[in-house]
Amino acid sequence: MAKIITYDLCKPETSQDYKTLIAEIQKFDRWCRVIESCWVINTSLTCAQVRDYLRQFIDGNDKLFVAALTGETAWTKVKCKEDYLKVSLGKPG
Repeated sequence: MAKIITYDLCKPETSQDYKTLIAEIQKFDRWCRVIESCWVINTSLTCAQVRDYLRQFIDGNDKLFVAALTGETAWTKVKCKEDYLKVSLGKPG
């Protein structure tokens, strides 16, 4: 099932390191970076399981949101190729 992940790393700007969190998100079989801090993944894990897994790669003051995408979707000018987004959502290409 498709999940949306969004985050805000609240460390001082000079020390922000998104690389580790991004690398972990990219370990899911199907993923797509929709906009800068927003991703869509396709996984059988629950939202809580995804949150708990990714929590280890952020600091205590960082923000993380995970939700299931169960209904209609629409987009324009996304960061990834639309075909990648369709695959991540589990929709036919």
